[in-house]
Amino acid sequence: MNNCEIVKDLLPMYIDGLCSETSNKLVEQHLSTCTQCKQIYEQMLNEFEVEQIGLNTIAIQQKQPFEKLNHIFKSYRGFSKMLEWLTVLAVVIMIILIGKGFIDTQGLAANIKHQENIEQEQLNIMNAAFENFATDGASGLEKVSTDYQNRIKYIAVFNIADVEPLAKDYDKPKAIYPLPYERAKVIYESGQLITDNITPSDYDIGTMVMEKDGYIVQFEYARHYLHEVERAFQTKHYSPTTLQLWIPALIAMIVSLCSFFLYRKIKDTNRKVQKLIS
Repeated sequence: MNNCEIVKDLLPMYIDGLCSETSNKLVEQHLSTCTQCKQIYEQMLNEFEVEQIGLNTIAIQQKQPFEKLNHIFKSYRGFSKMLEWLTVLAVVIMIILIGKGFIDTQGLAANIKHQENIEQEQLNIMNAAFENFATDGASGLEKVSTDYQNRIKYIAVFNIADVEPLAKDYDKPKAIYPLPYERAKVIYESGQLITDNITPSDYDIGTMVMEKDGYIVQFEYARHYLHEVERAFQTKHYSPTTLQLWIPALIAMIVSLCSFFLYRKIKDTNRKVQKLIS
């Protein structure tokens, strides 16, 4: 076997860079002197380069979908991180609103209890006034005025024929703009009979009226007690319900749950994509 045959056998390994240093020198020396082997080498080199280009193209084509998946994975991972922080924030807000809901509910319960006490007290005053008036006449209001002097300022009784007719639902104490005291049969203040002219209060919530057996009893709250009456009135007519107090906490709870489940879903998707890329 001459050198040409040896070099031809070595050319594939030479092109692939697999020959030893001695073999490389042998091939290079022979190619510098042998035109025929030099042509074969160049042809094999061209074929190798074409083959490499083809393999590189295939590798790139195969890699492209994974690069897209990797890009999507990175986007999902960033979104997942942001969603994680939003979930934590939503949970913190939910906890705060739940605490506020408990506090507001306790406050509402206290206000309702206070309102019920005020209304019961109004009814007690009226019942006592009508009972005393029925047994002792107009002077029977003196005891009521004395007993409740820390609550009420004036208490008076009217003959229903002497005032404009009241609505039929005044069988319980009702807030009303004061009836003119000059038409009253008798008026007491702190247990004292009043004979002077009295200017009615312009604060209708602080005046209570009740009708029974052809008579009307009216009393005005003392000024220092009006804030308690106002509080009861606001509770009865304008306070929110328990459900309304808890709506913000319920909304925060729903948002937290939705955010958490969405975060878990994206997290599972990220895990699957990562496995696919790996």
